[in-house]
Amino acid sequence: MNKNDKSKDQDSTADAEVNSDPLLERLEQLISIAEQSDLASVRVRDGEIEIEISRATVQQISTTPTSTGAVTPTLVTESETGDDIIRSPMPARFYRSPAPDEPPFIDIGDSVGAGDPIATLEVMKTYNDVEAPFDCEILEIFIEDGEAVEYNQPLFRVRQN
Repeated sequence: MNKNDKSKDQDSTADAEVNSDPLLERLEQLISIAEQSDLASVRVRDGEIEIEISRATVQQISTTPTSTGAVTPTLVTESETGDDIIRSPMPARFYRSPAPDEPPFIDIGDSVGAGDPIATLEVMKTYNDVEAPFDCEILEIFIEDGEAVEYNQPLFRVRQN
């Protein structure tokens, strides 16, 4: 075996070690989640390691300005009854309350203002609030607490106030 062959073997061994790195696998999962959703950025912290992925532009169906001036993506479509359907902007786990020991953000019949949190979506221990895109009344909740949801899956049926 000549010197160049040994160098190639060392390079392929180094590549195999990098490709089996759990951090790299997690990064690839985050990229996949970001590509499948309308999120502008995703940030995950695990101990001393923090990973953030951002994209320059986000396609949005409807947007709501928040108090910081940032824009929160919200998917909204109209139902057969003329009411609006708030949909999941990403694949995630759906939670009705901010923490297990706290009451739900909303219940059926509640009226909420634009920007009020109405649920939380969890992806890889990152929690994202779902905010009301406009002033509305909650007519129906389609998902049970703790269930997995897919991108664009209906979460709530609402009527604009």
